[in-house]
Amino acid sequence: MFSELLGVPYQITQDPENQNIQLNYSTNSSILGFYVKPVGLLSEQKISVEWPEKVKFDLWDELPLFFKTDAKDWPFDVFSAIFYCVSRYEEYLDFPIDVHNRFTAEQSFLLKNDVMHLPLVNKWVLALGKALKNKFSELELNPRKFQYISTIDIDQAWKFKHKGLARNIVGTFRDLATGKWENLLDRWPTLIGLKEDAFYNFDWQNQVHEKYKIAVKYFILLGDLGGFDKNISHKNKAFRCLINRLLNTQNCEVGIHPSYKSNTPNNRVKEEVKRLKDITGRDVILSRQHFLMHKMPNTYQNLIELGIVEEHTMGYSTHLGFRAGIAAPFYFFDLTKNESTNLKLYPFCAMDITPLHYMKQNPDEAIETLTELMNEVKAVNGLFVSLWHNESFSETERWKGWRKVYEALLSKAVKK
Repeated sequence: MFSELLGVPYQITQDPENQNIQLNYSTNSSILGFYVKPVGLLSEQKISVEWPEKVKFDLWDELPLFFKTDAKDWPFDVFSAIFYCVSRYEEYLDFPIDVHNRFTAEQSFLLKNDVMHLPLVNKWVLALGKALKNKFSELELNPRKFQYISTIDIDQAWKFKHKGLARNIVGTFRDLATGKWENLLDRWPTLIGLKEDAFYNFDWQNQVHEKYKIAVKYFILLGDLGGFDKNISHKNKAFRCLINRLLNTQNCEVGIHPSYKSNTPNNRVKEEVKRLKDITGRDVILSRQHFLMHKMPNTYQNLIELGIVEEHTMGYSTHLGFRAGIAAPFYFFDLTKNESTNLKLYPFCAMDITPLHYMKQNPDEAIETLTELMNEVKAVNGLFVSLWHNESFSETERWKGWRKVYEALLSKAVKK
C-alpha cells in the first residue's frame, strides 16, 4: 500500500514516540496519530468461514467499502479489506466448481456487490493517501504511474501447419461434419504453401508492438497433446525456433503456460517448465495457467517450488474487471501457512474472449467497453494487463475484425 502504490517509505513500530507522521492501527484509539480501527482479521491465525458473513458493503463519499468501523479519522479497516481482497480469502473456502474445477466470477463477493469492474484497492489507497496528506501536510506522496502490459497466450502457434497428416485429415472430416467451410477452403492450401497460416501472425504482432513500443509477455503451451491441449510438439524445430525468436525480440519475455493436464496430481508442470528451459537455455520465471485453471493455494505453491516468481492467472475469462479488486501487482500470501511469499501476482482485467463470446460484442463495441475499463485504471494510476491469443489476430472465423480492437487498445494505452 505505502511503498508500491503511494510511494511512501514507512516502518512498523510498537513505540510511537518521536514519530513525525503516525498512523495508529490498534485497538487503543488514545494513541496519537491518524487512527484506523482494526476489525480483527489481521490478528487471526487460521482461516474462518465466519469472515465472508462480515463483508457488508457501505458507501462513503460514493466509495464502496466494507469492514466499516466507528473511528473518526477513517471509516473502515482498509488494511483488512485490502487483505481480504488480494489474499483471495473466499477462494480458500468451500465453493461449487465449474466444469473445469474453477472458482467462478459469479461466486465472487465483488461481482455480487457489483464492484468487480472497479479497482477498489487502488481507490481505497489513494483515498487514504489523500486523508493522510490532509492531516499531515508535510507528507510527500509519490503514487505509481499508469502502466499497460500486453500478455499473449500461444495455445496453438499454427492453425494447420506442423500438426501432421493424421490430425489434418481428422480435422478435415470434422470441418465437414460441423460445416466449417472457411477451414475447408483454407486448410490444404495452407498446408501446401499457397496461403499463410492464419495463427502464425507473429510478424504482424511484432510490427504493431514496435509501432507502439509495447512490452509483451508470451506464455507458451508445451504440454502433451490432449483434449484441451492442442499445441505443436515441443520437439518441433519450427516451434522451437519461434519460441527463441520471441525471446530475442525487443521488449518481449517468454513464460510457461502450464497445460490443462498439468492440473492433475503429477509432475507435468515440472516437465513442461524443463522443456521451455531446454528450448531457451534460460530459467523459467513467468507462468499463466492454461484455461485459467487455478486452485488456491496449491497452484501457487507448486509454481514457487519450480522457481516461478511472476504469475499471471489472476482474472476471469467470463467477466472483465478485477478478480482481486486491484489494478497493480501484489505478492501471494499463503493463508494455509499464514506466511508471505516472493511470488508476485499480475492480475489481468481484460481477456479477448470476454467481449467477443460472453458479452456478444462486435469489435467497435469491444473497443468502447475496453476503453471505459482502461479509463477506470488510468484514474487510479493502476496497471492494465490484457490477455490475448495469437488466434485472436487471425482474422478468420469469429475473430474477423478483432485485430483493430487490439491495436486500438495499444494506441489508447500509449496515449494514457
